[in-house]
Amino acid sequence: TSCQTPGQVALTYSEGPSEATMEMLETLKEAQAKVTFFTNATWLQYMQYAGVTRHAYLDGHLIGMTYRLPSDTSAGHTDNDIKEDIGRASRTIQDLIGVYPKYIKIHESNLKDPRLLNLVKSMGYTLVGFNMDEYDYKYNTAATSPQIAEVFNAMFTKQMDAYGRKASYVVAGYDVPTTGAASGLPKVINTIQAHAYDMVRLDGCTNDKTPYKKDPILNNGYVGDAKSFGAVEYKHGQ
Repeated sequence: TSCQTPGQVALTYSEGPSEATMEMLETLKEAQAKVTFFTNATWLQYMQYAGVTRHAYLDGHLIGMTYRLPSDTSAGHTDNDIKEDIGRASRTIQDLIGVYPKYIKIHESNLKDPRLLNLVKSMGYTLVGFNMDEYDYKYNTAATSPQIAEVFNAMFTKQMDAYGRKASYVVAGYDVPTTGAASGLPKVINTIQAHAYDMVRLDGCTNDKTPYKKDPILNNGYVGDAKSFGAVEYKHGQ
């Protein structure tokens, strides 16, 4: 839910890919900034969205996974059923980018499912939370999306006023067209830069040199790639 180094901000976006993701990739490329996308494998059956995820990976962004249980409950499913379903979603992502995601977010529903969370952890996935919500689902129009940057401004200012030093943040956002994430992103990046915070992927946030799994189901270790934290092509900050 936070980074190891004060002054870092890890922007994360869930539930995509979508048309909004493509717009965000253009903004991020221009700013030379990197984020983490939690891909929902359900959308990858559509060629245009599969292409967006591959584009994001090749651009140097970290790819995690958003997982959603059928009917949003583990009731009526065996442990093996759930593990196989998670594995199928992970394999779908691996088919596109060549590595299995390690960082995972669970699709939000009204109730937490402790059984699902325990299974995910037992499979070796890293559950990701957040300590800052950018409220892009609230500021979801062209007129209101600039307010997303004000969320960052207020958080950074409050932290400095209260403690006289920077904190670190894992930020929750949603790269779907019904939010203001894409249109608000340019001003968000400018605000992060204005406060001299450093934008990082989650592997940079956690100093993790192996941010992908070796296997979609088994808990048998992790791997990195050419763009992972500490590797030659890793891009830190913006």
